[in-house]
Amino acid sequence: MLVLLLAALAAVAARLVHIQVVEGPAYAAMAREQRDLELSIPAQRGSIYDREGKPLAVTTAAKTVYAVPREVADKPAAARALAAALGGSEATYLAKLGKEAGFVYIARKVPVERVQSLEELELAGIYFQDDTRRVYPSNSLACQVLGFVGVDGEGLSGIEKQYDALLAGTPGKLICEKGLTGVPIPGGVTAREEPVDGQNLVLTIDADIQYQAQAVLAETVERWKAKSGSVVVMDAKTGALLAVASVPDFDPNRYSEADPQSFRCRPITDRYEPGSTIKAITAAAAIEEGLARPDTVFRLPPTLKIGGRTIHEAHPRGTVDWTLTDIVTNSSNVGAVKLGLLLGPEKMYEYLERYGLAERSEVDLPGEAAPSVPRPSHWSATSIGNIPFGQGLAVTPLQLARAMAAIGNGGYLVTPHLLQELPDARSQKLEWPVRKVASPETVSKMREVLKAVVTEGTGKGAAVPGYTVAGKTGTAQKPRTDGVRGYAKGKYVASFSGFLPADDPAVVIVVTIDEPSGSIYGGTVAAPAFSRIGAFCMTHLGIPPRYGAPPGDGTPSRPGTETAPSQGGRG
Repeated sequence: MLVLLLAALAAVAARLVHIQVVEGPAYAAMAREQRDLELSIPAQRGSIYDREGKPLAVTTAAKTVYAVPREVADKPAAARALAAALGGSEATYLAKLGKEAGFVYIARKVPVERVQSLEELELAGIYFQDDTRRVYPSNSLACQVLGFVGVDGEGLSGIEKQYDALLAGTPGKLICEKGLTGVPIPGGVTAREEPVDGQNLVLTIDADIQYQAQAVLAETVERWKAKSGSVVVMDAKTGALLAVASVPDFDPNRYSEADPQSFRCRPITDRYEPGSTIKAITAAAAIEEGLARPDTVFRLPPTLKIGGRTIHEAHPRGTVDWTLTDIVTNSSNVGAVKLGLLLGPEKMYEYLERYGLAERSEVDLPGEAAPSVPRPSHWSATSIGNIPFGQGLAVTPLQLARAMAAIGNGGYLVTPHLLQELPDARSQKLEWPVRKVASPETVSKMREVLKAVVTEGTGKGAAVPGYTVAGKTGTAQKPRTDGVRGYAKGKYVASFSGFLPADDPAVVIVVTIDEPSGSIYGGTVAAPAFSRIGAFCMTHLGIPPRYGAPPGDGTPSRPGTETAPSQGGRG
């Protein structure tokens, strides 16, 4: 008996040694997993402000509601209470409470005031956790620029995504002991790691200019029953974006209810054939190369045959003798091709590249589309007969605004940007690349040419009383999207691109209206919107009128004053 007892004790001792020494770490880990509850303490997401300090996106207190289903005795009654306080259907909450789980989310990031009445009911099995939620005080203002955050607090689009690492901060951790039901044990062992809040951002966006741009754009799209539209307002000298607007838009506070197509920041994501606005670059290239002056006269036949294709004007005319200024002012396709032939394919491409139209602008916003500008080695026999007037290439409105800014600011290609300041890291200097692309003499001459477009030519509707305006109309036919080469019948993008005051530009504005009805011409559809936005910018920025400047009455140019190629697109 003694021997058997000693043997049994030895076996027990051996088993204890095996459990405590050999398998001890594994059992300890299992115990920690069962006992320890690790909760994430969310960091306060940084706020986003406009250039004058107006809040565009802020973080407010919220509550997350969760349940331990097995603790809920009367599930139908609890579902009714949840639906009454939080909204939604009783059936949805009842399904959650019926799950075989120790933990289930009921609702996340709920405004505190909506949860208060529910907390007072003290429902068994229903618990609350402090949380935060993202709020956009001005609803749809700059919605595509700001973007939105997901339920877990990560930036999903716009600035929220671009600068998520700065805004999000670092979440903290709370490790505590939990009981059998999964609820923290009062007085249990805890360990806490404090969160690091995210940084605040100050954007270049001006809330007042942004509001005006969105309002005018929405009215213009509605007026012409268009498919969509976009506006860019940019500081001509620095590239700071004062407004970036797209229609249709959405409310980022309720992004889950919006059409995903409205999330697109069209001035950055949507390419289009710019049409006659490219004539400004073609003319600038001819002047820079010494091939022509603004007063150089060209004999222009009614049509011009290039590589088997006949180039027409939109409206029949006879042979004329027009200067380079007349070519741009009257938006002549034949004249633009004449200038392109003087330049040749290599030089034509070189200047498109110089003015940033063959590269992304590198704006600090996700999703910028790359331009489509073929290299001369890929040109066909007819390319020199359409690229000089903006057909056969595609750019975004922002890339076009950047090119126009170079003409306005003395020949410098700026980098469009939205981040103005990091107030929590003032020592960090923000720098945006700038490069010289044209001589001051060339762009000075081109400003005079583009001023004539507004005072005498197709862009009269862009005039702003008391200010000189320079710009170019565009009415480009849209390429087909069904895999067949050519252009879609009756589908156009009307645009106006320009800057003011013309001799010392404060802002560059590009307005594009996609598939307008009733009229297709940039001078009729887009130019008046440019005028209204430009007038507001001058007043808001405190730029006084220049006495003696053309008064302008904002009257749109007559339909048909812009010219068009023979096979799709308009001048």
